Amino acid sequence: MDEVVLGQRGRAAIDFHCAVRGAVAKLQRAVEAELSDAGITAQTMPEKMDDRHRLVDATLAESATYGARALLGEWTAKDHGPICQDAFAEIREAVEPMLKALEDGPASLELDEALKLPAYFEQVWFHRTTGGWDASPHNGFVHGELIHKRILTRVFGGNIFGHRRTAAQRAPRRDYRHILDMGASSGHNMVALTEAFPDAEVSGVDFSARMLEQARRVANARGWAWKLYQRPCEDTGFADESFDLVSSYNLIHEIPPRIIRAVFAEAFRLLEPSGTIIMSDVPRYAEIDRMASWRFDWMARWGGEPYWRAASSTDLVQVATDAGFTDVDGSVLPGGQPYILVARKPEAAW
Repeated sequence: MDEVVLGQRGRAAIDFHCAVRGAVAKLQRAVEAELSDAGITAQTMPEKMDDRHRLVDATLAESATYGARALLGEWTAKDHGPICQDAFAEIREAVEPMLKALEDGPASLELDEALKLPAYFEQVWFHRTTGGWDASPHNGFVHGELIHKRILTRVFGGNIFGHRRTAAQRAPRRDYRHILDMGASSGHNMVALTEAFPDAEVSGVDFSARMLEQARRVANARGWAWKLYQRPCEDTGFADESFDLVSSYNLIHEIPPRIIRAVFAEAFRLLEPSGTIIMSDVPRYAEIDRMASWRFDWMARWGGEPYWRAASSTDLVQVATDAGFTDVDGSVLPGGQPYILVARKPEAAW
């Protein structure tokens, strides 16, 4: 999809938001320096996460830096959605014909109007998106093209789209023919998979109709025949052994542990013998120090991430092993993220 030209107000609001995010990052470093001065380090922090939060709150109760970081962090956590909705509204008249035209093309989308959404998805406003993912008819475009490409690429370290390409390149084979992306959202990971395996048929499942509609636009803009389905990742309805590669990117921390296990079991069922999974997500708390995990946990706590702590505390290597996978390898990329797990379904799995 061609990059859209924002209006002046939208562009200025997004620039301001990103500048505030930069200030928040500097305040975070100052907060951790104050903790260090008080003798609180990764080595001295308590083992339990709730105890870490209580210790930090008590230690920095009078800190202006801590208060400012909390205040601006809260503002940015709530502000990114509304300013991008406003930025879209400013250009809506010019953009809507392009969005409509991209509904037609080689990609297919199967929505299920009778689908009953589970409480773990329906009752959560992920990332503090007012009303949830499907509250606005243009949420897919707003999140996929504006929030992800105009804000997240600027405020998060590293290359969030390059990370997806790196994860796809971790696949041990080059001959995949049928690929499934679980939690496809607006299609960012499907782009990486299609670039890595251009001859494969690529399918995606997700609960959000609005995100899948955006994924269809992305595919049609590139002439790709993606197959998109509004289905649960843990119960896709596809036949056994329908795919030779099953992947996900940033799905795991958006679902509770019992669903994580169900997703791995479903991936195992869907794969042909010798098929591959590549599951990428946020770092595992057990593999980073206590200060870093407290930092992630604090951001997740206020960022509309209700399953982050439980998911990040889950041993995905063990989950994959319990599901039946072999050659399980999970590790974090240099730089701290993402965590990438690659595993294989054995030849004699049943």
